[in-house]
Amino acid sequence: MKRQKAANIIFMLFFLGFLFVGMTVTAVKPKETESIFENRTLASMPVLHRETFLDGSWFSQWETYFKDHAAGRDTLLKASAYIDLFVIKRPVVNDIVITDRNLLTFNGYETVDPVKIADESKASADNLSALKQHVQDNGGQFYYVAVSGQLAYNGHEYPDFLSSRVEYFSTALDCFKTDMAGRGVNLIDMGEIFDDMGHPENVYYATDHHLTFEGALLTYQAIMDRINADNSLCLPVLTAADITVREVANPFLGSRMRKLFSLISSEEKLKIAVPNQDIPFTRTNNGNPVAPEVYMLPDNTWDPVSYTVYMHGDIAETVIDTNRPELPDVLLVGDSYTNAVECLLYTSFNEMRSIDLRWYDKTSLADYIAAYQPDYVIVLRDYSVLLTLDGNNNWRGVKSAE
Repeated sequence: MKRQKAANIIFMLFFLGFLFVGMTVTAVKPKETESIFENRTLASMPVLHRETFLDGSWFSQWETYFKDHAAGRDTLLKASAYIDLFVIKRPVVNDIVITDRNLLTFNGYETVDPVKIADESKASADNLSALKQHVQDNGGQFYYVAVSGQLAYNGHEYPDFLSSRVEYFSTALDCFKTDMAGRGVNLIDMGEIFDDMGHPENVYYATDHHLTFEGALLTYQAIMDRINADNSLCLPVLTAADITVREVANPFLGSRMRKLFSLISSEEKLKIAVPNQDIPFTRTNNGNPVAPEVYMLPDNTWDPVSYTVYMHGDIAETVIDTNRPELPDVLLVGDSYTNAVECLLYTSFNEMRSIDLRWYDKTSLADYIAAYQPDYVIVLRDYSVLLTLDGNNNWRGVKSAE
């Protein structure tokens, strides 16, 4: 009996010591603000307010804070992912589906409602038709570019027991293309173009959800070829003969691989292109002058790089001026899918403006177009958001400053 009691005391002391050491290390260790592998901002230390104290949210904020900054947190998460991947061999780990070639995102179960999709498609097409008219009223032409995204492009790779969203994307795209054509809105469907090319594998990353350099180049060329054909123009269009393509030696940390803590082996690399003929330009980000660069590269070959190499990641407003007034101006609207395309698009225009309405909060897109009156306005979105009216599709409203 005494031995059992002594064992219980020793166990309790050991457990309390473990908690004390963990809490002490958590309290004194340097606090990180970003989680590289989770690609999110970690919780900041809660600030005491009378309202949050009384409603109890202050205490829950502390719980979240300690969870985000607990000692050994990344190690434990990585160990858990390793067990799931290589011991239990789960087909889905950290919401990532592991297939023979690609890492894809997990989709929850959904029931496809054709009537709802048709209604949403009409509303989206009406919204974009009104945007087209607004662009024309301000002397420009409007183009909508639809890219499939890695998920939709590789939907056939999902195991039968998981949702691939193939039925949803097929239904939504059929409705959307019909509604856009009926309203006379210029639509460039890169999914259709890629399919006509034989559905090449290299246009989307295997470990990231974005277009590869090859996919971005083809998208840029499709946009320029369409503009030139529609308007009987000969705007410059970069081809393989006009650029020097270089593979970035650094390890590539794709958005899907990041969630798996880079535990799966991958030889995937980023590529960048330099025009053979130098095109000097100036650049501003959010109104502030920055270095005239479109690629953000480390000064070594061992630090991991991500998709933010292209255009330095997501920025609310970027302006690149090549000082060639004989060429037209362009405004590109979209989210991170535009980044790699921007690295090429500026070479074909006098001035390229890029807006991401998820972050831009100075004016509405409508007012922005009226102020700068670009010759071409291009909205580039992926299939998953074609039928939405918020974010980068909300051209009338202004994002609230946070």
